[in-house]
Amino acid sequence: MNAVLLNGLVALPAGFALLAALVSRRERAAVGVAVVGALATFAWSVWLVLRLGSAGGALGDPDRSVDVVWLEALDLHWRLGLDGISGALVLMSTLVFAAALFSLLRHGPDDAEGGPRRTGSLAVLLLVIEAGVLGSFLALDMVLFFVFFEVALIPMWFVISTWGDAHDAAARRRAATRFLVFTVTGSALMLVGFLLVRAEAGTFDIARVAASYTPSGPTALAASLLVALGLAVKTPLWPLHIWLPDAHSKAPTVGSVVLAAVLLKLGTYGFVRFWMPVTSPDWLLVPVVAALAVVGIVYGALACLAQADLKRLIAYSSVGHMGFVVLGAATFTLGGVQAAVFASVAHGLITGLLFFLAGAIKDRYGTTDLAELRLLYGKVPRMGGLFAFAAMASLGLPGLAGFWGEMLAIRAAVSPAAGLSETTYRWLAFIAALGVILASAYFLAVMRSMLQGPAVEATPSVDHVDVGAALPTDRVAAVRLGDRRPDVDAGEWVTWGPLAVLTVALGVAPGLLLTPVADAARAFLGGLG
Repeated sequence: MNAVLLNGLVALPAGFALLAALVSRRERAAVGVAVVGALATFAWSVWLVLRLGSAGGALGDPDRSVDVVWLEALDLHWRLGLDGISGALVLMSTLVFAAALFSLLRHGPDDAEGGPRRTGSLAVLLLVIEAGVLGSFLALDMVLFFVFFEVALIPMWFVISTWGDAHDAAARRRAATRFLVFTVTGSALMLVGFLLVRAEAGTFDIARVAASYTPSGPTALAASLLVALGLAVKTPLWPLHIWLPDAHSKAPTVGSVVLAAVLLKLGTYGFVRFWMPVTSPDWLLVPVVAALAVVGIVYGALACLAQADLKRLIAYSSVGHMGFVVLGAATFTLGGVQAAVFASVAHGLITGLLFFLAGAIKDRYGTTDLAELRLLYGKVPRMGGLFAFAAMASLGLPGLAGFWGEMLAIRAAVSPAAGLSETTYRWLAFIAALGVILASAYFLAVMRSMLQGPAVEATPSVDHVDVGAALPTDRVAAVRLGDRRPDVDAGEWVTWGPLAVLTVALGVAPGLLLTPVADAARAFLGGLG
């Protein structure tokens, strides 16, 4: 039964992607099939997590995993499993994909820009990405993780280059290509690292590696470095983040949501699942990774203070948030793993909501230029209130989900694992705490200017525009001159509501996530302080 559940979670979105592709010429039918597939996948993930996520025993035990020989000559296996670490990210991912695909229902075929910019095809690609993401979170074989990693990355190139900024085709293709070059190069480095681990440990099975492998020597160090580089590109860790702002600013709304909320988590998850077991905390590499994470926290906050575009601001904020995740993992403590997973899930919910709101604001005003967005409280008060809620959650307001990941990461850095310099890590914790203050500064500043600033000419419109595209110049004029439209509509409440509710629930009751993550971390990594 567990084999059916694990394999089914990967097969379900892939199967519905095929069905949606068969009817992709009928836009609404294809999107409808995709939405059904995403909702079915979410329900399946809930069933799987309830059955396996809190089960006892080791991750690779036969009663809670799948292990089928794939290529015997190369010792490759179809190994899938789930515990409290991967289960949290699986649930968050399936929810975000369901919300992203559901948002496409609000835009019929008449809203498409024409040519290849078809909503049905976009929905198909999102399901393919979902299958790759879920396979990555379930994979226990390092090469299988790499394969699913690529399956999730490559379709995103088409999402950005085809459905991105409608009036800047060259820029959107350039952003998509930079995204692909960086991430595929990182994947190649990661694969070489996995091959070195196989040479040292004698297996690609990460559960066996975590249980019995003791990394030492130059080959093991090289393997850890290569795996870290590959994952750092995808996370992204400073200074390998440079592909991220353009990818977000040129991507369609659903592309930005999926990229920020889900795809970045392939890197952060990889640090916990695939980097920590092959790394010794005694190596200098570990505090270097922690230091780069802290630089990213501060750099992301300072970059946000200089942004004039809402989507780029949210993108740069992700660099800082991912820094907290990597800092937590680099402490090699139980609290650090809890911080990394909690911050990953919280970031997915909150930043997904922020990008949805940025897309809705662009629908109404034709721009995400912060200089032109003013008085949202007075013009679209519910949307303004939702944006304020998401911004406060992102800056780490106590009582909301964004608070716990950051605070737990700082706390873990104060008391790192044996072998790591307490003095060094306490300085890193102090600097990371300053990053929290800077984050508060830029989000409060943008809330003040965008929600309460002086009025400008832009006026909300009755029209919705394609969620997958930026507005062409003539359409901007139409939006600004249009009649006023209602505030947040029913479809948007349905799409965004679960993200907001879970942001509050995890902020008030963090144990819902921290307890299963702690149990899974003890079983998987063992010996964590």
